[in-house]
Amino acid sequence: MIGDMLPVTTPEEAATYRKLGLWRDETLFGRFQAAARAYPNNIAIRLKDRQLTYSAFHERVLRLANGFRRAGIAKGEIVSLQTPACIEQPLVHMALNAIGAVYLPLQNSFQETEITHLIGRARAVAAIFSDDAEADERRRIYREKCPSLRRTWILGENFSELEDGEASELSLSREEAPGADDIAHIMLSSGTTAMPKISVFTNNNIISMIDAFGDMIHIAPTDVAAALAPTGTGATGYVFPVLPPLLSGATTVLLDEWREPEEAVRLLIENKCTYATAIPTQMIVMMPAIEAAPKGAFDRFRSFNNGGAPLPQTIAQRLEKLMGCRIQSVYGATDGGVPCMVSIDDPADKRTSTVGRVLPGRRVEFRNAAGEAVEPGQVGEICWKTPDKSFGYLNDMEAATAAFDEIGMYRSGDLARMDMEGFISIVGRVKDMILRGGQNISPRLIEDLLITHEAVAEVSVAGMPDPRLGERACAFVVLKPGKSLTFRDAISFLEGKKIAKWQWPERLEIMDELPRSTGGKIAKGKLTEYVVNLLKMEEHHASG
Repeated sequence: MIGDMLPVTTPEEAATYRKLGLWRDETLFGRFQAAARAYPNNIAIRLKDRQLTYSAFHERVLRLANGFRRAGIAKGEIVSLQTPACIEQPLVHMALNAIGAVYLPLQNSFQETEITHLIGRARAVAAIFSDDAEADERRRIYREKCPSLRRTWILGENFSELEDGEASELSLSREEAPGADDIAHIMLSSGTTAMPKISVFTNNNIISMIDAFGDMIHIAPTDVAAALAPTGTGATGYVFPVLPPLLSGATTVLLDEWREPEEAVRLLIENKCTYATAIPTQMIVMMPAIEAAPKGAFDRFRSFNNGGAPLPQTIAQRLEKLMGCRIQSVYGATDGGVPCMVSIDDPADKRTSTVGRVLPGRRVEFRNAAGEAVEPGQVGEICWKTPDKSFGYLNDMEAATAAFDEIGMYRSGDLARMDMEGFISIVGRVKDMILRGGQNISPRLIEDLLITHEAVAEVSVAGMPDPRLGERACAFVVLKPGKSLTFRDAISFLEGKKIAKWQWPERLEIMDELPRSTGGKIAKGKLTEYVVNLLKMEEHHASG
């Protein structure tokens, strides 16, 4: 069941959100059901040769919702789903929302360490996963390591039993029926703490985020959206490419797995997509295939949306020219919500160089190191409070109170400035995290694991620049006397710790000592400077 949450919205703020039309007191399922009835023959979702009309999707949602109820899943209880991109992800989400239960998406790359932490923290009562190469290991983890689970279902095996009943309308009592202020969605965030945190959103919160996005790109029932990032992730992978179409009668096309950029470009062309959402790394590596596309291939393509990391302006400008589209950037945080976005109606230079203007109903401040507001136009930490922010972290009040201040303002850790026209530019970060191609890598998690290696006396993980991914992780290690450690040794060790591969460091530097500040803290900026100089030397030698 849902535990304590941070009360970050006052009654006065809630009343303002309703007055502004930012909270409409709807549920995700209610909004979806209205779209399904209005556009029954439209294609709701497509994955390769599988597709469902809104009518068929709605029928399956009702079957699943009734199936979950027969299985004893109650309002407020949490059910996890860990699969590659698949049609069942939004089906399960809508079905659980229909009965007031909560969908916990897990990245398919998560291994035992992340799975057991998240299932335990969420106190999930059921889990769903795929019948694939990992199925036997998943069975062991879920059944032996997750004591809160009452049920497990496997796609391709017993999951079908949930749809055995009729697609009848739900009959819920007043106590059972979900409300707009009930938890409707979970997104996972991995910042500077050792393990991913569970951010929770009500129906009002998440619909407010979806509506703001839809306004920025003018979404319509005729749209065909491409979901290119993994759909088991947060906003960029799921919320923006999947939920807005599903609530408006439009179509979402899923990329089953990111393999080659050419495949993603073919998906856009063959499905005549009108918009796509991706992380900047994907957009960068797609450029050659986009350049090679035939004339007129993107005639219907209107908007290329991105989030999760900064998109270089030169790339944004090139994409707009090649595809005849407009770049649309979303800025925010998984746990804090979205304070600003780019609109496709914004001037070209602002679309490609800023993260847009503050959205309606959002409170945004720029603060110095002392927490005081800076003068307009100056750089400060951007902090905000929005109608779409989370309610903190599930069953983790300590982390929630660290991220939000006493009045519920989210402290982003990002440095930003606002120009005279109200457009915001992000200029740096104060948080200790590594942003690798849109994925937040926790240095502390790697440090906590590597320090347990028998050869390691001290360790620090810092970022090193990368032209394609933005950043990669580098591990700096001080060895114990008489010990040795190779990069391969370190990776083999981390592989045995069963964490996702994208979190592994991609370089190892053996140090005599780690640089420290006058206060005794490890100076990670100096570590990054050290590896930057090494990279420059290596590049010079390679070119010489």
